[in-house]
Amino acid sequence: MSRVTGFRDRRFFGLAPAGLFLGGLLLATVAFAQDGAADLSKLDSLTPEQTLSQSQKYMSKMRETQTNIQKLQDQARAKKDVIKLNCVSDKLVQVKGHLAVADQSFTALNTAAARGDDAGRKHEYTRMTILFEKVTVLGTEAENCIGEDASYIGSTKVDVDIDPNIPDDDPTQPQLPLPDVSRPPEASPFV
Repeated sequence: MSRVTGFRDRRFFGLAPAGLFLGGLLLATVAFAQDGAADLSKLDSLTPEQTLSQSQKYMSKMRETQTNIQKLQDQARAKKDVIKLNCVSDKLVQVKGHLAVADQSFTALNTAAARGDDAGRKHEYTRMTILFEKVTVLGTEAENCIGEDASYIGSTKVDVDIDPNIPDDDPTQPQLPLPDVSRPPEASPFV
């Protein structure tokens, strides 16, 4: 007898990662086009030399991000802050993984460009662009792991302006009725 348990159904888990990956890929592509960091809509107009040059820039920036995260890791280790160290270390591990894939993709991009394989070149350039953006986000997240210590600029001052047309009384607190102070009528005429 088969039992379906909703989210624990194996078919769901088999499809969920693929759906999440494709959704993330679509969002990343849209984000690149909006931010101007890497406009993939102009990919068809890029020459092989331009894609190789831009990919080389991506690789150097990713390595620079890795170096910055390693410095943040050293700072957290020096402060003996385990929570910050774990957070930064997690980001560093992810960046190293993305760099390993980026190295393979860069090699494949060079091979595709040398063969004149435009489809392969475009595919590898797209991978490089997505990996670059992921590494950039991880670099920002690593800086956020360190927290306010790195970005503290002073105490906060709050100025409050109140509209003079707002009444002083609180409409959520109804006022109590005034007590009746008039003398009650006599109880009986026989006194």
